[in-house]
Amino acid sequence: MIIRQIILNNFRQFKGKCIIDFSTDKKHNVTVVMGDNGAGKTTLEQAFIWCLYGGTNFAIQELINRDVRESMISGDIAVVSVELQVNYNNHEYSIMRKQRFEKKTTRVEKIPNDIFLVKEQNDNGEFIPLPDIKGVATVREFMPEELSAFFFFDGERLEHMSKELLEHKRSDNFKGAVRGLVGLTAMLEAIGHLGKPGLKGGVIGKIDKLIDDVGNANLSEIAGVIDTLLTKQDALKKNIDDLIDEEARYNEDMIGFQADLKNMQEDINRRKEYERLQALQQSEERDKIKDRQTLYNYFAKHSFGYFILPLLEEALDEIKSADKLDKGIPYIHADTIKFLLERGKCICGADICDDDEATRHLEALMQTLPPNSIGNMIGQFADQASSLATRESDFYEQVKQKTQAYQKHDAVINNAIDQCDDLVKHIADKDKVNSIKIKLSTAKAATARLRNDIVKAKTEYAHTVDKVKRLESQRKEIRGTYSKNRQNMLYLEYAKTIWEQLKSTYDEKESAVRLELEERINKIFENIYDGGIQISVDERYNISTNIITDSGEHMSDLEKNTAQSYAIIFAFIAGIIEMAKSNNDDETNDGFPLVMDAPLSAFDKERIKKICTVLPTIAEQVIIFIKDTDGDIAEKYMDSIIGKKWLIKKHSETVSSMEERLEHYV
Repeated sequence: MIIRQIILNNFRQFKGKCIIDFSTDKKHNVTVVMGDNGAGKTTLEQAFIWCLYGGTNFAIQELINRDVRESMISGDIAVVSVELQVNYNNHEYSIMRKQRFEKKTTRVEKIPNDIFLVKEQNDNGEFIPLPDIKGVATVREFMPEELSAFFFFDGERLEHMSKELLEHKRSDNFKGAVRGLVGLTAMLEAIGHLGKPGLKGGVIGKIDKLIDDVGNANLSEIAGVIDTLLTKQDALKKNIDDLIDEEARYNEDMIGFQADLKNMQEDINRRKEYERLQALQQSEERDKIKDRQTLYNYFAKHSFGYFILPLLEEALDEIKSADKLDKGIPYIHADTIKFLLERGKCICGADICDDDEATRHLEALMQTLPPNSIGNMIGQFADQASSLATRESDFYEQVKQKTQAYQKHDAVINNAIDQCDDLVKHIADKDKVNSIKIKLSTAKAATARLRNDIVKAKTEYAHTVDKVKRLESQRKEIRGTYSKNRQNMLYLEYAKTIWEQLKSTYDEKESAVRLELEERINKIFENIYDGGIQISVDERYNISTNIITDSGEHMSDLEKNTAQSYAIIFAFIAGIIEMAKSNNDDETNDGFPLVMDAPLSAFDKERIKKICTVLPTIAEQVIIFIKDTDGDIAEKYMDSIIGKKWLIKKHSETVSSMEERLEHYV
């Protein structure tokens, strides 16, 4: 898409009709619009966005020129409009958006529903209006809205993206761009339309509801519980993602703080000693954990036997003193003796009479036989007790040795910590060191807290997943008993399969595009900046920058300043434009314009030169809004590729106009 002209009518500072032509020459593809702060550079940039998509980023959402508004009397109607004349695939189009305002007594109000009209030029040169739906689709074909932020942007948006980068936040802007580059947004909409399995919304949810409505109240109840659990899962997943992001930021901060402490040491020997002690401390911490576990395991296995030794010894003494170990007669039970007494005859055939010596002996013997006697078991117990006493006799010494082995690590660790503290005291800037130490301690505490929170959240998430699986299995079993469910269950399986396939395809494409875009961004950034810095974007769209040493080693995340962050974002934008061009299958497509209100004053002259040189070679058309103070430098470096120059003249706080600077173009 190439923008030929923009026509503004009563749009904020631009009172009445204002027409601006842009350079469409392939060689001189840059149009420079110069103006002071407050003259209307941001307004002009936002006019493109409003015309194409109907939205703006103004702090005060007021479109109508204030002078026009103040001059209206009750009943008057005023029109605000922006029209773009563009060329796309060798076809001319007119895109216009109008908003009418009416003065009602003391207030000026919008008349509902703005007018959006897209016209296409036919072979006779006439512009024919397109149907509303086709007009919206045509604009989306020109420039998907999710990509527009990278082709139309101002200093405020650049500042927001820079802050996002500096604070190590996930880049939703970058994520949206990746989706838009290869049509992933449409695929996401399809995934959303089908709906996540288990939720009420979407096609899958509606089919689920049809199955549940068969008449079984239990199914409806199960469906409600599943919906609640899945909603909870989504909330937990988001919470886990946020916690992981926050932990990652603290970890990056810790790396920076530790690096600062290391760099502040006065000499390399102290630094090496500091590192050695840190490594020793970590090694001792690991060994301490191992020895502690060894002690715990030994204590858990042997402590019971050791602590009951006094009782065992007392029991053995009692058994021996009672002389009960040899009273039992093998395989003879008290019931046997009782039977013989009642029968009156011994197993040998002798008679057993009352009050004789044999009877009294047998009655006494009954008291020493099972169940009244456990002589045999006592014997076994005595053997086992003696064996246990022998085995656990050295328990105390073993525990003592293992405890000493565990405790000795504390002495080494504390000594290493003390030596590290002594080394830190020799750092020149003590106040700064103390500040960094406090920050490092805070970051460590926060990281520990976040790790604990992540474990808890993941555990809770896993529990909800298990519950959903059990309920799904239960629901499927109940559903299978209804013949009328079979068709809907088949539809449900189809929908789930399609959802899973789309989700899998989306994940693969998004990953491939993200990695390719990251590679392009790094190449462009190397041209804009000094090089030696690697930009990486992980699967969660966390952005990090690393220093690459001469040996090719990647050092930890470096501290970014505003200029460097802006340069990274310019590289993002250029990479997105370059990739969008390469991904477009239409060979006749003119490419994409770059319309930007660029804060070049954040850069030194060399960086300005590189930005002004690189961006116009990537974008097919560049429309750049520059402050007067930056304009001379920028125009100097782009002199050979500038096709048109404009000046925004500020007449008052409410009125500005455009004036073409008819200077000689190379």
